[in-house]
Amino acid sequence: MRIALTPRVDAMLSDLDIYRAAHLMLHQYGDDAELEAARCADRMFGRGDREETLTWFRICRTIAAMRQVPAGLPH
Repeated sequence: MRIALTPRVDAMLSDLDIYRAAHLMLHQYGDDAELEAARCADRMFGRGDREETLTWFRICRTIAAMRQVPAGLPH
């Protein structure tokens, strides 16, 4: 699956776009979603694409945060 991250070169993705990308990554890669996002960031870093690298790190952090959401009700 390829996720198109930036519709325009000068456009920064919104938090909602990052959340959606993270959700898609979790759906497709499951437990490996965070690792796959880090791999994408590494590829973009290797290409010298700073903006895409930062975007993938945002997705990676969002995946990690989504995993920490408590499942039950607070006591």
